[in-house]
Amino acid sequence: MKKRDLVNLRKEFKLSSYLMPIKETYSVYLKKDNGEIITRELNYFEMMDTEKRELYLSNFKKILTGAIDTKIFELDFKNSQEDNSTNTQHLLHEAISSGNSIVEYADKIVDKISNHFTYDTDIVINFVRAEYYKAAKKGSKESEESPDDYVQAIEFILCSINKVDIPKKALKFDYKEMAFKTNSALDTVINLNSPLDGFMFPSINSEYIDVNKVIYYSSKSQQMNLTFVENVLGCELKNSALQEKESFNIILNIVIGDRIKPETMQEIYESIYEKLEYQEDDEEPVINIKSLEDILNYCGIENTEAVKGAFNDVCGGDYDFKIKNIIPDFYSKSIKIENEYATVEITPDRLNLIKQIVTEEGKRCLLIELNEDVEVNGFKLKNEA
Repeated sequence: MKKRDLVNLRKEFKLSSYLMPIKETYSVYLKKDNGEIITRELNYFEMMDTEKRELYLSNFKKILTGAIDTKIFELDFKNSQEDNSTNTQHLLHEAISSGNSIVEYADKIVDKISNHFTYDTDIVINFVRAEYYKAAKKGSKESEESPDDYVQAIEFILCSINKVDIPKKALKFDYKEMAFKTNSALDTVINLNSPLDGFMFPSINSEYIDVNKVIYYSSKSQQMNLTFVENVLGCELKNSALQEKESFNIILNIVIGDRIKPETMQEIYESIYEKLEYQEDDEEPVINIKSLEDILNYCGIENTEAVKGAFNDVCGGDYDFKIKNIIPDFYSKSIKIENEYATVEITPDRLNLIKQIVTEEGKRCLLIELNEDVEVNGFKLKNEA
């Protein structure tokens, strides 16, 4: 699932949307202590009051909010030998294709969450079954979009897992009795603003849906709930953007060594960035063993025969690194040059302007080529020989 697909779907989570009719919501309150279900509630969305619908929409929208490979992950289902009656992929597929209510399928997923409970509070699990009318063609800029431009109707299920907060003791005003009272421990609040986990099925891409993948949401950046992913969803784990970047840097370090000229680093980043710049719309640009060997050869790195061994050591074999995860942002000062005294930020295409030098006295210094005077606290620095 690409960023634009997420954005297009996310913007339809509003009461006025006619491109995403919501059929039903189903909520289950699950106790932490014993996995007991306190209550279940099935609602037909259009029969709910406006305030409640807005709260649900905001909650489900959170599951599609965040950076891909950082908080949102497109995961593959495992080739499981699990029986269809408990296999999550099969349950979700049946839920969107059978035409039946979501309840019987959602309850089986709730049972799996209960059996693999990883949360430190009671939780409320919200499900929604909806339909999304996806654009089959782009309308012209001159004309307004019409329903005729949307011909693909996609059934999907979205789930959010939400923390139950017990408010601290406080004084409240009871308007009914016109009196001040203390609140009760029974006045629990469902935290719909910060889901703990969530998912959407199926994955929606530019031209097709993929029932072999699920979109997983994590509340923690760069970190997945492993128990939920493996035992509830039945999916394979996936590296985060940060993990890919760290692994790629280790590979470069193995091949190039621990020292590099800034201009060589810039040339490597620019060569990789070219692949990202000229990507096809429906392709995710990646770097593997062969493409990295070609890039390093082009940049004058001699030890490219070590690339394959480095991939084996770090990744266990060939691996497709997403380019957007492994290179710095070319539109910002995304590279930090740090030591114990200072931090300097620079854009990747200006790395050739810096050098680390050693003076005659043996002192290491950072040399930065400047186009204008440097100001420090409103003062321009004096030039020195």
